[in-house]
Amino acid sequence: MGEEKKLVSVIIPAFNEEKTVAEVVKVCLKTPEVGEIIVVNDGSRDKTKEKLKAFRGKDKVKAINLPKNHGKGYAVVQGIRAARYDYLLFLDADLINLRSHHLASLVWPVLAGQAEMTIAVSVSFYSPYYRSWPLSGQRCLKKSFLNEKIIKKMEKTGYGLEIFLNELMKEKRIAVVPLFSSKPLHLGKINKQKNWINAYAKETFQVFRQTV
Repeated sequence: MGEEKKLVSVIIPAFNEEKTVAEVVKVCLKTPEVGEIIVVNDGSRDKTKEKLKAFRGKDKVKAINLPKNHGKGYAVVQGIRAARYDYLLFLDADLINLRSHHLASLVWPVLAGQAEMTIAVSVSFYSPYYRSWPLSGQRCLKKSFLNEKIIKKMEKTGYGLEIFLNELMKEKRIAVVPLFSSKPLHLGKINKQKNWINAYAKETFQVFRQTV
């Protein structure tokens, strides 16, 4: 395996994530397995775009600013289309207390050919349950599994993206990777959005629609 093939393209969809997106990018920059970081600013109305300007001049970081909000599935697809490397790592923009070893543990089973997709589940006092892994936005897989027909379907999934990927890869080797932490790894909606109830309702509906 050549050196370039050992690297991953990180894709981070971000919608109003001014509080956390910069720190997620910084952790990615410290991770040797990361070849590039593509942040898709999905029509944010806060200071997400301004936060990303801090990484101008960083060759590994690319920001795609969408003029309006299209939804998570669409944003991720824009990142896939721009990705340079053969392996993709999807990360949520609202992660906190993230460390490089978390990312390494997620990508290495795929890079080593031991799994065809990995899915992270946070394990801590704040999130002790493994059952949440099917909805995890943290996952790594090979880009070749996503042909143009599949990508076009992904654009329409919204927050049902993870359910779509579960179905797509159900016959493949999937490894659920625990991310151990003494602190929470996600910023809760109630802490990051004033209209968190509406956002939660929208996300729940899109997940339900994709499941059905």
